[in-house]
Amino acid sequence: MTTNGFFQELQRLILFLPKPPAKIYNSDNCSFVDYIYNSKNLFFCFDCAGCSDSTYLYDCYMCVNSLDCDYAVESELCYECVDPNKAFNCDFVEYCNNIRDSSFSYNCANCHDVFGCVNLKNKSFCIFNRQLSEEEYKEKLQKFKKLPPQQILQIVEELKKRFPLTQTIGSQNENTTYGNYIHFDKDCYLCFDAAHDENCGYLYDSFYNIKCYDMTYASQNSQVSYEIVDSGQLFNCNFTVDSENCGDSSFLFHCNNVKNSLGCVGLKNQEYCILNRQFTSEQFTQLKNQILQELNSKNLGWTNLTV
Repeated sequence: MTTNGFFQELQRLILFLPKPPAKIYNSDNCSFVDYIYNSKNLFFCFDCAGCSDSTYLYDCYMCVNSLDCDYAVESELCYECVDPNKAFNCDFVEYCNNIRDSSFSYNCANCHDVFGCVNLKNKSFCIFNRQLSEEEYKEKLQKFKKLPPQQILQIVEELKKRFPLTQTIGSQNENTTYGNYIHFDKDCYLCFDAAHDENCGYLYDSFYNIKCYDMTYASQNSQVSYEIVDSGQLFNCNFTVDSENCGDSSFLFHCNNVKNSLGCVGLKNQEYCILNRQFTSEQFTQLKNQILQELNSKNLGWTNLTV
């Protein structure tokens, strides 16, 4: 089989086989959503996993009883929050970690009962970065809560200008100097919205990966994989889209639990397949080597493929 013939047949399979109108996996009672995993009772949510009883979430993980949040992680009872991690009963907070019972705050960590604060650590009962007693805080809080949100946010924006801006936002990284919104990464290069990765490069919104490159929306312990989109739990896979729990394969689309395969679409629990056709182990190895050898020789940008 020639390289042109392989890609023509692969394109035919992609166009021919039906695709679900929305990608909802292991979830219950989720309406008007897309790319939802292991969640329940969600409405108008997108790209979320492990969430429940929430509305208008985007790219959130393990959030409960929350509304209008983006990039929220392990948070509960939150409203209009961006990049909160382990937040409880908060509204209008941005890039805060381990925070509770707080509002209109930015880049605060290990705090509770703060209002309109910026860059605070291990603090409580503060309003616009001013330390108050618990009684003073509760008294003044009722006054400030009556102000329009836009007015409060304007005060917070002015407060932000008193602090320097760093080139990269991140924490708990090792030898990972380029990128943004990176956390708990080690030996990674040019990663964005990434966490718990090791020896990886060019990742976006990808987590818990090892020795992987060029991945977008990929997580859940993928290893030694390249050019991956919307997939997880992969090992030694290349050019894979919307697939899960696959190994030693390339050019997979919408596959689940597929091993030792090449150019397959919509398969589940299969092995030794090429272009959705079943082969023996010996036939698969012979034909796979023929296709990949020709593909590598044409210098199309997909070089040194071995699976």
